[in-house]
Amino acid sequence: MKGITNIKSIIIAVFITAGALHAQILGDFIGEWNGVENLHSPTTSYLNKSISIEISEGGDREGYLIYTSTSDFIYENSLDWAYHYIGFDKLTDQLIFLRRWITPIGTVGFEEIIYDLVDWDTDSFTAEHYSADSETHHEIIVSRNTLNLEELIPEKMSLHQNYPNPFNPTTTIVVELEKESIGSLIIYNINGQIVKSLHQGQISSGVIRYQWDGRNDLGYEVSGGTYIYRLQIDGTTQSHKMVLLK
Repeated sequence: MKGITNIKSIIIAVFITAGALHAQILGDFIGEWNGVENLHSPTTSYLNKSISIEISEGGDREGYLIYTSTSDFIYENSLDWAYHYIGFDKLTDQLIFLRRWITPIGTVGFEEIIYDLVDWDTDSFTAEHYSADSETHHEIIVSRNTLNLEELIPEKMSLHQNYPNPFNPTTTIVVELEKESIGSLIIYNINGQIVKSLHQGQISSGVIRYQWDGRNDLGYEVSGGTYIYRLQIDGTTQSHKMVLLK
């Protein structure tokens, strides 16, 4: 009986361990993650290189979130017409980094990079990718940035996610203030350059809606891609990402 009991204990332990990773859903990955990446490939290799991944809601693909990253392996930063999505297969514990290249004439192509989620808890995860020929191995070891943005932002101000998102040609940004304040609402490109100043100066209390038509301060249409809009009130900032489709 003791042997049978031990076997049952082992089975239960294995079941619990296997089910631990399955406990999360895609939405659990929303947030900012920081850590290191390790890459070994026929052309490039490095160890313990700093990496940041920011995952947020948005995009036009059901079952996927959007992301940005400092990692050149998973994020195409050189093309403003590359779109980045992340998915999660709960049955296989795999993260799916999806990149699509879209031009005015349509989709040029896409690439999926599949990672096995080998370790996970609410504030950290480790994921590994192996190429089909096993010559390339990429490992991501990151922890969640536990500095909650909402804790930094006074209750008197709230910057909502723009809608629609992605958008073309216009989108609406909603600002909610408890009292009248001095501040600014500015749109930046992913390189941190100012694209459009939607507002600078006094902002009334209550709910205010701003519209952006995809044009810069000079009145020219900007290219499709990811943009950041930032609200600054009394030295405190809040920002969100949005995607302009062309």
